[in-house]
Amino acid sequence: MIDMGKRENGYLTVEASLLFPMVLLFTVMMIFLGFYSYDRCVLEQSAYEAALRGTGNHIKSAQEAYEEAYEAAGRIVEEKLFAMHDFQYDVSVSADFVTVDYHCVVNMPLMGWLCEYVSEIDLTLDISSKARRCRQTRTIRGCRVINQLINEMNRESKEPAAKTDLK
Repeated sequence: MIDMGKRENGYLTVEASLLFPMVLLFTVMMIFLGFYSYDRCVLEQSAYEAALRGTGNHIKSAQEAYEEAYEAAGRIVEEKLFAMHDFQYDVSVSADFVTVDYHCVVNMPLMGWLCEYVSEIDLTLDISSKARRCRQTRTIRGCRVINQLINEMNRESKEPAAKTDLK
């Protein structure tokens, strides 16, 4: 006669041997998804920060703005990316804006294999951000307009209060 107790104990090992690779793959994919999310946030923030560094009031020419933004674009993301490779960046300066563009390829396990079968998957990440160039006279005029509006609002809010006190 066959002992059923020993025969039934083996099914747990068989199920675990089938499920363990899937669970391990899922865990690794979730870790890389976290790396991807972190890298995307770093790139978006860094692109804006680099563009903003090229818009300072002390910068007088487009060439100076380009140099400041280009240096910042490389230095800010240096050694911060986990799941990206083939990292490149470009800076463009116009009369009104400084634009920083990042381009890289996502490095995730099994995604290259999946791309062979699903044509809609794109593993490249393009991030662009721009900041308005500061012009000292325009900034000062804008501040004066804002101060005038604030003063008018303060006068208007004080006038009704003064009329109600007289009654």
